[in-house]
Amino acid sequence: MLAQLRSDTLVVPTRTPSAGYALATGLLLLVGIGLRLFHYFYNRSLWTDEIYLNAGIVDLSFQELLQGKPLPYLQKAPLGYLLSSHLFVVLFGNSELALRLFSLLTGIASLFLLVPVTRYFLRPFGALVALALLALATPLIYHAVEAKPYGTDLMVTLLLLWLYGRYRYATSWADLLRWGLGGSLAVWFSYPSIFVLAGMALVVGGEYLLKRQGSALRRVSLPFSMWLVSFALSYFLYAKPGSEAGWLVFFFYKYDGYVPLQPVAGAVWLLKKAVVFFHTPLGLTWWDELVENAYLRRFVQRMTLVPVLLAGAGMLYFWRADKRYLVLLAGSLLLVVAASALHRYPFYERMVVFLAPFVILLLAAGSEYLRHKSTFLRYAGYGLTVLLLAGALKNAVAQTLSPYLLSGYKMSYYRDALQFVRQHYRAGDGVYVYWNAAAGYTFYKAADALPFSAVVDPDRRYELDNYPAYFARVDADLYSAPNPKRVWVIYSGVDMNQGDYGGQPAWYYQGHDFREGYGVEQLTKHLQQIGTVRQRYVPTDGNPNPDVRVLLLELR
Repeated sequence: MLAQLRSDTLVVPTRTPSAGYALATGLLLLVGIGLRLFHYFYNRSLWTDEIYLNAGIVDLSFQELLQGKPLPYLQKAPLGYLLSSHLFVVLFGNSELALRLFSLLTGIASLFLLVPVTRYFLRPFGALVALALLALATPLIYHAVEAKPYGTDLMVTLLLLWLYGRYRYATSWADLLRWGLGGSLAVWFSYPSIFVLAGMALVVGGEYLLKRQGSALRRVSLPFSMWLVSFALSYFLYAKPGSEAGWLVFFFYKYDGYVPLQPVAGAVWLLKKAVVFFHTPLGLTWWDELVENAYLRRFVQRMTLVPVLLAGAGMLYFWRADKRYLVLLAGSLLLVVAASALHRYPFYERMVVFLAPFVILLLAAGSEYLRHKSTFLRYAGYGLTVLLLAGALKNAVAQTLSPYLLSGYKMSYYRDALQFVRQHYRAGDGVYVYWNAAAGYTFYKAADALPFSAVVDPDRRYELDNYPAYFARVDADLYSAPNPKRVWVIYSGVDMNQGDYGGQPAWYYQGHDFREGYGVEQLTKHLQQIGTVRQRYVPTDGNPNPDVRVLLLELR
């Protein structure tokens, strides 16, 4: 394909947008911004992973962050994200809204950045399809209101694509310096941005090399070198320490984050990951039944054939319009897969959100491509586009009517559950926090100035080797309460602690996956045996399966 770049030129015309296009763009921007603001001000509690990261953002100073002081709970995040989020904490306090404000701003910025990016790569109809996909994609809406850096990864990719369109053919040293500075800054806000930058270097440098334009190649070595040096500084000073922790590598290995090196298994893995990508992070699923290993059924239920066909048409569009884009997409993707094979970067759920703009452009290009074909293909293209957007729209509406659905398993009730205890707490009540809820309790006790203190279980699973001995230690803490008639027990449905190797210790999980909640189930049964439940926390939003459980026990 690189060889064909010798004579390839971009055929997407530059046009002055029509009034109708401008109106539709404005409406889609308002919808996208509105959805993000709605879920932002819904202001759900921080979930476990958010608490892990934001404990450091709240507690550490600017100086400590710049010095690379390790974050609590074995956390990592780009320095730019940490400093920006800490700034909002300094300005507005340590509330959820303050901690999520930087993600919200980058989420809204992503919508605006997509507009010039689509004008560079697509015609107006395709540009509107792309903007609609980004505006309605519920996983991307979620990341825009999550206090984690994955929404920033998305924004940085769009920023890099915008810079690529602006400086792709730059020849002046000033423009190349600007491009270099933009890419150099990006790696401090987004770890995976280096894959996108490397893909761009492959496209631009490869073309100049094939055309034997040595002077141009030497010029673009300026931004390329700036990107490499900036990434090296970011990686070795801040990202690398602790990044190869065995428990983390084991987690992503166990849950399919790394490509198998066997040819057949690797091909199946790639196909499965491509199909899953339409579900997360693009949110195109119509129906989703989480049946383990029922891949064919889920393929049909999720209407996966629709984005698959449009992606194929999108490849045909770019093959004719701009082969460089296909090289950029393939190069960036192959680098991620290679890093996955080497266990250096997982191809897993939220870790690949940064690739979403590439696939959105591909799907939108497919809609545009079919629009200019024969009557049958044109109407088929319209139908596929409607089906594509209908799934995203259905999910956006459903998850606005029932906001707890947006977060899925990440929907958390720590703040609400602890406020429930606060409202019903009486002097002399005992409060016991199980190890898997300790981080949430610690964070919110400081953030909300909770008036009660709890006995926090120190996680004795590795000290013992059987349930009777383990629960004897739990009971000792419970019965130490001043009033055994009223003991609040707070625990989570998350059956794993930060730093655990999945499935260990073996006696605790008894061969079960930690996601099954076997250990939590045993705790619940034990509590019902030693006491009578007098009161329990129930979410007011209708969620039947909250992540945090609160029981008021009368111990026997």
